[in-house]
Amino acid sequence: SPVKHFMRTATRDTTIRGVPIPAGDAVLLSYPSANRDEDVFTDPQTFDVGRTPNKHVGFGFGAHYCLGTHLARLEARALYTELVPRLREVELAGTPEYMQTVFVGGPKRLPIRYKIS
Repeated sequence: SPVKHFMRTATRDTTIRGVPIPAGDAVLLSYPSANRDEDVFTDPQTFDVGRTPNKHVGFGFGAHYCLGTHLARLEARALYTELVPRLREVELAGTPEYMQTVFVGGPKRLPIRYKIS
């Protein structure tokens, strides 16, 4: 998930997994951790595009569900059906650089060299 973390404030006293959280306390939502939840996924540390069920939170959820979800899925589908089958060779052509951020992150620069048919 490009979204790394969100902070929220507890609006009422609650308990999560036996840990009391008083109203007014800050709560960290860690998306990378949620997408590797041992209680949800059979083998959470393994990258598996065919994982099912796949209730990841990469696009958020509820009122904060990503508006760009459908476009992102369409772009991914186009990548895998149109480009990947034509890709003959791909390799790094420099040093990758990542955005330094605590909110939304990802590659800032990912130079590659490729050949397609």
